[in-house]
Amino acid sequence: MRLTLYVIGFLLAAVPAMAGSTVTYYLDGARISGEASTVRGTVEVPLPSTYIPGSLRVSPTGRVGVVRVEVEPLRPAAGAGSEVSHLTERRKGLEDRLRAIEAREEIFKAAAKSQSSKALRKTKGNPEPLTSVRKGTEYAMTQLEEVYRARRQTEEGIRSVDDRLKALKASESSGGSVARLRLAGKGSVRYSYLVKGNGWTPFYDFRFNGTDSVEVTLRAILPRGAGKGSVVPLPMADAANGDTPLPAPENFAAVDRRVFPVERAEALASLQGGTAFSFRNSSATRLVPGEGACFRKGEYLGPVAFEGVAPGVLYEIVAGR
Repeated sequence: MRLTLYVIGFLLAAVPAMAGSTVTYYLDGARISGEASTVRGTVEVPLPSTYIPGSLRVSPTGRVGVVRVEVEPLRPAAGAGSEVSHLTERRKGLEDRLRAIEAREEIFKAAAKSQSSKALRKTKGNPEPLTSVRKGTEYAMTQLEEVYRARRQTEEGIRSVDDRLKALKASESSGGSVARLRLAGKGSVRYSYLVKGNGWTPFYDFRFNGTDSVEVTLRAILPRGAGKGSVVPLPMADAANGDTPLPAPENFAAVDRRVFPVERAEALASLQGGTAFSFRNSSATRLVPGEGACFRKGEYLGPVAFEGVAPGVLYEIVAGR
């Protein structure tokens, strides 16, 4: 879902005919909606690879009529296949060069070791053995420096090729499709479709007053890179048309706040001090599972793993144990 939303934003921004697109996040995906207009009777709506087939809906506005809707896969970028082939061959060549460099490295390592182990005896052919050994060692070390430099450059070249291949593969796998809408007349249509993914994550602030009530604030953790939208605290399969989305103008925005009665509370005998209390969900809606944090009289007591609670059911919060 996180990657999907980057793609969605890019695609929608790339089509000037589309304006006012909005996103409604569910626990396991999102609903993208917007408006498309045309002056030639045809408009294209790009769909990401996570588009759920069959979920596209198109509604005409005014006197415009929808004649036909076709969904087709996006074609790969021209030349992508030949670039992949060229990069693959280049990588093979760099691998061959790296093997040759490794062989040279072993040769000059052995040469440097051989020079250091030579006996320093004067002979007619070698009247200055120390100078000869020093020159031989310096030569071997100089060659090794060249080998290491060539090895580093070759390895950087392989990494560069791998990064480009990875980028090309990602662009192909992102895939996607395009919906071509044929309209009767000039005007605009409203469209919407569903995408699968991780959706948004509920986060709860449990602020216990220390005696008889707890304020529960629901916050929305949106997918990385997502803009503002709205959230529905249900999976897409359970969400009915009548469910009212909760506005989420930014990441971690408070989307709902309620106060519930606390029926039992006790202080925990821990070194830092903790608390345990039970509250009853006195609302008519289920509180879905999510992450959370507990506070007592404003003091932060630690994280809470909230399992969710149905209407009318008692639930215990334990924090700071």
